[in-house]
Amino acid sequence: MRGQLRWRAAYVAALAVIVIMVGATLALSLQMRSLQRMAVENELVRQATVAATNSYLAQLWRDGPDALKPELVYLSSLLNGEVTALTPQGLVFARSRSALSSESLEWGSLPEVRAVISGVEGVSIREVASGSAPRLVVAIPVRDPLLDPVRDSDSLLGILHFAFPRQHLQAQLTQLSNREILIMLTATILLAALIFGLVEYLANAVRRLTKVVERITAGDLDARTLSMHQGELGELAVAFNRMADKLQSQMKKRAREKERLNTVLRVMTDGIVILNKSGEVKLINPAGARLLNTSMDKAMHRSFVQAVRDHRIAEVWKRCQASGEEEVAAIELGPTQFIRVVVTPFLRRVGRGYLVMLQDLTQMRRLQTVRQDFISNVSHELRTPLASLRALAETLRDSALDDPPAAAHFLDRMEIEVDALTQMVEELLELSRIESGQVPLRLNPVLPHAAIVPPVDRLRAQAERNQLNLQVTVTRELPLVLVDAGRIHQVVTNLVQNAIKFTPAEGTITVDASADALNVMVSVADTGSGIATNDLPRIFERFFKTDRSRAVGGTGLGLAIAKHIVQAHGGTIWAISREGKGSIFYFTMPRAEPEVGMEVPLDEKAPTLLDGSSIRSLPSIRRSTYPLGS
Repeated sequence: MRGQLRWRAAYVAALAVIVIMVGATLALSLQMRSLQRMAVENELVRQATVAATNSYLAQLWRDGPDALKPELVYLSSLLNGEVTALTPQGLVFARSRSALSSESLEWGSLPEVRAVISGVEGVSIREVASGSAPRLVVAIPVRDPLLDPVRDSDSLLGILHFAFPRQHLQAQLTQLSNREILIMLTATILLAALIFGLVEYLANAVRRLTKVVERITAGDLDARTLSMHQGELGELAVAFNRMADKLQSQMKKRAREKERLNTVLRVMTDGIVILNKSGEVKLINPAGARLLNTSMDKAMHRSFVQAVRDHRIAEVWKRCQASGEEEVAAIELGPTQFIRVVVTPFLRRVGRGYLVMLQDLTQMRRLQTVRQDFISNVSHELRTPLASLRALAETLRDSALDDPPAAAHFLDRMEIEVDALTQMVEELLELSRIESGQVPLRLNPVLPHAAIVPPVDRLRAQAERNQLNLQVTVTRELPLVLVDAGRIHQVVTNLVQNAIKFTPAEGTITVDASADALNVMVSVADTGSGIATNDLPRIFERFFKTDRSRAVGGTGLGLAIAKHIVQAHGGTIWAISREGKGSIFYFTMPRAEPEVGMEVPLDEKAPTLLDGSSIRSLPSIRRSTYPLGS
């Protein structure tokens, strides 16, 4: 297309030059022929006039035709034409050649002869055709040089008539025309070549500019054009480079802004969905795809209704579409998911598209529920000992003061309730300090055996009183862990005490530990009553108690404290349980010197649950089954 345009322009320009040059050649040729003809005619007239005014010719004229004829023959050969001498009346007096038998010409009727006879000043010139050969004729008066032509009317001796053939004149004019045509043709060819060269020169500059444009279009924003031209082409190259610099700057700025926007959308916890005016999904971030339980590829370029697959969310968008204003709605997608939907028109104008924001309020709702449960549990836990204290105090004041043994009994009971309240307050303060990070950890490389076995040994007597078999299979060959040994003692104590509380007589409690490449994992397994499936995700919440745990007492803060201590060490704590078949609590401690790529062998003698499943095999399913909640 570029070549066609280039050659089309060149052809048009060349054609215009050719037309102009042809017209100029024709006009100039006609003008030159006219000028040349006038020059030749003037020269012939001059020569004829010189010959006619010769005094020698007048003398010969008076001597008679025989004397005059040789002179006429001489003039004819000299001037390359036919010469005829006529009388003043227009009759033939003498001729340079013999008259043809077929020629019957009335000389007196010729215009040029009549003009001379009538005495008109000047010379009569005309073209006549004798056969096929055109001629130029001239009539010149011949006067007697001895007489005055003004006073003497008979001074006219006769008329000298010249007839010049046109072949010679035509040959000169043709030669001149050919020369002119050759010059003009050469000039036309040179101009056409100049035009094609100029077009090619300009086309080459355009081709270079086009290649740079194609490189920029392909993504090479550093492409520039170098031009040594002056004038408009140079200014065009400079302007194009300035435009490319500005475009590159804007593209880089836009790429940075787009990257920042993509980063923000990618890391946002709120879901973002951008729709066009017809409701087609044009952009969705990972959080939006996750909240809508779909993928980005499936949602893109589909209608919003198809992408969300929930009529309640789609209804919010339809309301925004109808009202043209921002619409907000809170929707419960399931028993464990609660979201807030905000639909806003772009630029507050309908028809430009819509921005849909999905805010996951599940955690906020859960925290609100936990807070409400915490307040309820604290109120419940405080109400029971406070009610007991009030009852004991009223009984003591009303009747037991006069009975010392009864008063002592009531005071002992009041002391027990006060101790329970004190323990609850201390555990709450301890939990608050651990959560806020106000309790520093004194981390030291410790053998897992030294961090686990001592608290278990302190609780062995309590286990024996409850007729329980307490087993410890922690070896001294385990790698060192980087922990605060006192805090780990507290975790192990809480877990073992819970196992003792909820394991019936003749049951078994097993404490074990194993190592992998990064951590040492501790397990506390019992054969007790187990935990209900619905209660298992909430056992690490403050004051949470199952129905069975309420019967055995306790503050309900032990597992919450254990969880925060383990997390403060960078570990994880979780539990698995089958109701009626016991429970296993796990927590991890970081190794002092991790060995990446280390394979942990399984102990074939690992304790098992009542249903025969291995303790060591259970962690492989725990992460997806019961994640730690807080």
